Amino acid sequence: MFHRDYFRSHIMTPLSTNRTQWTSLLLLLAACPATAQDKIDLSGQWTFRLDPQDVGINERWCDQSLENPIQLPGSLQEQGYGNDISVDTPWTGSIIDRSWFDEPRYERYRQPGQVKVPFWLQPAKHYIGPAWYQRTVQVPRDWQGRRLMLRLERPHWETRLWVDGTEVGTRNSLATPHEYELTRHLTPGAAQRDQHVLTIRVDNTVKIDVGENAHSVSDHTQSNWNGIVGELALLATDRIWIDDVQVFPDVDARAAKVRVSVGNMTDGGVNGTLVLKAESFNTTAEHAP
Repeated sequence: MFHRDYFRSHIMTPLSTNRTQWTSLLLLLAACPATAQDKIDLSGQWTFRLDPQDVGINERWCDQSLENPIQLPGSLQEQGYGNDISVDTPWTGSIIDRSWFDEPRYERYRQPGQVKVPFWLQPAKHYIGPAWYQRTVQVPRDWQGRRLMLRLERPHWETRLWVDGTEVGTRNSLATPHEYELTRHLTPGAAQRDQHVLTIRVDNTVKIDVGENAHSVSDHTQSNWNGIVGELALLATDRIWIDDVQVFPDVDARAAKVRVSVGNMTDGGVNGTLVLKAESFNTTAEHAP
């Protein structure tokens, strides 16, 4: 049975009065980036299928092979997928001046194939709704016994993940990568049976009100595209890891409170030492707890 345990460390780090007041915190473990041996780049060709009627979940598309090729990172619209632009396109965002829809002087810009819309961008295609993306992955044998993660950077918007037809979860952040823990879903190995199918449903339907004409979703700015345009990778970490770090500075006390969440996938408690180091951003001074 998958076991996970967390403990928190609350540390008040004072800054001596003869040193620079503002510091940045460095954690030794967090300062070590993932090496090539700890990461599998998933960029490249995937397959996909549009789901405008939102039937894919009920029809178990996660168990089917998707047929259309697409490059990720990327979006549907930039690769020519979606609906043609017309006067009936359901834009995300408000239109203050309605004259484009009915005034004769704009008639030629409303004709099929010649549409020019009164927005800052002129997309060739438009699509709002779920789209399903899929590819096969294989985890190296030497990742056995490690914690396995999937990272999806800059998806737009909500993601929902299946591995070999088993649902893993959903994420909907517009500000941070969508990360999924896959340790109990992936089997490291080199044999054919060790291949796994990742199926990701990306839905750019506006389900959360982020404000009228918000730059994160509005067609006035970046547009309400569908896809994943940042890093796509499988990651391997140790079974004990730093899960989250939060720093709360107290200027009056010349101190910083550090709250650290440590993840533990071992079968029991672990004794260890958490080392903190702070450096001034504008001097060579160092600060110890």
